[in-house]
Amino acid sequence: MAEMTWPEVEEFLREHDVVIVPVGSCEQHGPHLPLDTDTFDALWISLRAAEKAGCALVAPPITYGVSYHHMAFKGTVSISPETLMKMAYEIAMCLIKHGFRKIVFENGHGGNDPALRAAAQMIKAKRPDVVVVVDTVGLVPDLVEELVETEYDAHAGEFETSTSLANREELVRKEAIRKVEVRLPPVSYMKVGLKAKGPRVSWALRTDELSDVGVIGDPTKASREKGERFLEAMVNRLAELLIQLDKMP
Repeated sequence: MAEMTWPEVEEFLREHDVVIVPVGSCEQHGPHLPLDTDTFDALWISLRAAEKAGCALVAPPITYGVSYHHMAFKGTVSISPETLMKMAYEIAMCLIKHGFRKIVFENGHGGNDPALRAAAQMIKAKRPDVVVVVDTVGLVPDLVEELVETEYDAHAGEFETSTSLANREELVRKEAIRKVEVRLPPVSYMKVGLKAKGPRVSWALRTDELSDVGVIGDPTKASREKGERFLEAMVNRLAELLIQLDKMP
């Protein structure tokens, strides 16, 4: 959408009313992945899904997120949950004013999820006629279970290193990839990672309490092949979601 003119957006809205807002972060991803990993991935997936679906536009991404837990590592920039919530809400309300009725926040950073869900509730309260969706790696639980070997994989580990190897291998510092010590919490209900399941609680963490280098997981188990499978599924399933939303009255 960023490269379109306003008449082109107006023309699109005569036939469709679906828009994706990618949301990322500027935060450390260990010594081997770029600071913009979350933003890049969210936008990369969104653009390809929208192209495949043919019924949605992609708005410019929100490039900063809620990253307090990574602030011990240089380069990280965090905004507050309140700021992200307001940004998401105000961006969506502008898009709604122009005629969009299905808003998809494609979120690349787990720390953003509570604020985006709160924004979605605010939007829905204001505009009951609008559908608001938040996706935070929620479309590929089966592949996470199948492909991720590390039980505590959460950040800059097997999953994110794999996707980065698949969509921009040239920016992965392969010489810095190594297995790191991760200090997991001693309380069994304070679980960590994409594969966490069973009884558990949400809890506030600081990444530097768990890892000296900002990695929570094992990037040595990453591969381009795993990343390609993750990305293909995320693009295809997001495209299916967009098509289904477009068919809604």
